[in-house]
Amino acid sequence: MNRVVEGSSEREVMNPPVIVKLDARNLDMARLREVVNSCRENKMVVFPTETVYGIGGRMTAPEIEARLCEIKGRPNEKPFAYHIGDWEMLETLQVQVTPAFRYMAVHYWPGPVTLLARNRAGQKIGLRFPKNRIACALINEVGEPFVASSANKSGQGSPHTAQQATEALEGFFDTVIDGGRTEFASDSTIVDLAEAVPGVLRKGAQGAEFEKAVEKLKAGKFPRKRILMVCTGNSCRSPMAEGWLRHELDKRGLSPQIEVASCGVAAREGLPASPEAEFVLRNREVDISRHQSRVCRKCDVWGADLIFAMGPQHAAEMARTLASAKEKTIVLDVPDPIGMGMSVYETTLNEIERKLKPHLGVITELS
Repeated sequence: MNRVVEGSSEREVMNPPVIVKLDARNLDMARLREVVNSCRENKMVVFPTETVYGIGGRMTAPEIEARLCEIKGRPNEKPFAYHIGDWEMLETLQVQVTPAFRYMAVHYWPGPVTLLARNRAGQKIGLRFPKNRIACALINEVGEPFVASSANKSGQGSPHTAQQATEALEGFFDTVIDGGRTEFASDSTIVDLAEAVPGVLRKGAQGAEFEKAVEKLKAGKFPRKRILMVCTGNSCRSPMAEGWLRHELDKRGLSPQIEVASCGVAAREGLPASPEAEFVLRNREVDISRHQSRVCRKCDVWGADLIFAMGPQHAAEMARTLASAKEKTIVLDVPDPIGMGMSVYETTLNEIERKLKPHLGVITELS
């Protein structure tokens, strides 16, 4: 920072900001870590999201919110949103995960929506999980959520390019990441899930889609619970367990309230269930012909109320994916029938049924 003397007065002028150009499609991690080091020194950084360019820093930086208020020229009582780069950071922020919050997060994050929720202390907080790869990589490399806002003065239009952000806040930050024009060139939509009746507070990017989602929440027409079945390739055991449980929930009229999904820890994407698995379920009038295999994602693990692992190795992999998975995972110990005959698949389905039935009470409990 330099000092410029004008007559008898003196004013402070920031050094020109460092401009770091990054391509999300081919991310230069060495250059990104230069910005990370700046953040760890409690400096402010301007960075791209899919909606607008933001300005902020790590949440433990001294007086981060007061500094942002000064930069933007807005009242101290108006809070800023936390920006996360991964699902574990929701635990860091101690977010109360209600059914409505889980539904919106699992189906629309990462994405252009800010969700208002409450933490375990009862405080209302704003949460953004941008899908912009640069933003997520920056936050994850720093290792904690960011406190951030749009990179503009309060009341002015939000910037969609690094140049617009630089012109709007010249002299108020140390580094700007130039990731090109933002995808949506529009503010995020804000959805309030912290009150008894959810609502859209600001209609921004994909606003019409989020309005429809909020109407579902108001009408109670969304799954209040999510069950996840896990095996290795997501072609035999987990789709059989998923199909069987869905059929049981259908018979009880609970399928709209309880979502059932499956995945594999080493699955290839988009393959059908094995013919033998499909056949033995069809004998029970259960259709899994449209099943497509997929690998387990962190959001699957985070968003599940209960996880049924076909073997202990699958439970261990879930815990490695997300530490909190351990307390909600049940191991069924069902051997893999892959490569075996039809009679083995029939035995496997019987074993799945026998081991899932004792848990139906917990599965169907919605309170």
